[in-house]
Amino acid sequence: MHINLTDKSYSLSIRMSPDGFSLSVYSEDNDLLSSERHSIHNADLTQCLGSVCASLPGFESVSLVVITDTYTLIPAILFDADRAKDFLQLQHPALTETSQVLHTYYQHAGSMLIYAFDKQAIKAVQSVFPQINIKHHLHQLIEANQDATGEQLSLWLRPGKVDCLASRGNSIQLLNSYPFQTEEDIVYHVLNMLHHLHFKHETIQITIYRETDISIQPENIMRNYFPSVNLKNIPKDI
Repeated sequence: MHINLTDKSYSLSIRMSPDGFSLSVYSEDNDLLSSERHSIHNADLTQCLGSVCASLPGFESVSLVVITDTYTLIPAILFDADRAKDFLQLQHPALTETSQVLHTYYQHAGSMLIYAFDKQAIKAVQSVFPQINIKHHLHQLIEANQDATGEQLSLWLRPGKVDCLASRGNSIQLLNSYPFQTEEDIVYHVLNMLHHLHFKHETIQITIYRETDISIQPENIMRNYFPSVNLKNIPKDI
């Protein structure tokens, strides 16, 4: 990673999915200085992270964002750390010992997000950054919901999947991921969710977060159904 660093402090964000990972360095003003993508199949994770660490004077903070569909959201009052894996297996029975189970508490929603990712990949990152802060890829979406009012639907578009968070105020009614191939698939999922949640088409506030490599634009169709559809980019606006 070759960049000219003039800031006094830097942060490193590692985004990891089952097929690869990206490394992004940010300035103290949260400006992106450099980013690079690697395939897990052709780059050794520990070696790559070690190389980045050696080429920079140090990071103020390091975060690991794991992109995984193996997650569940439960009321925090029901949560028991010793049973976290059991809660997750209720929705994901194929969960194996190769996965590490993690959880994050969201006070504003009174909810606990339980999720899992490859244990060896997390171990490799922690061998380079022992104090790393680990979050699920929907963490920012849930955090952004804490100031929500009225009926809200947030869509997070990534390759082949749309993550959906529906809420009344900051009370989360639904958090789920759906596959899609076309814009019409996304619109179908939205209409189906709103029907079952009894959300009003006239007043629903819909926000679409689009990852940089996503060209699909379901908002063009959705605006035929809903008067309020807003667009935001990832990660600058969230």
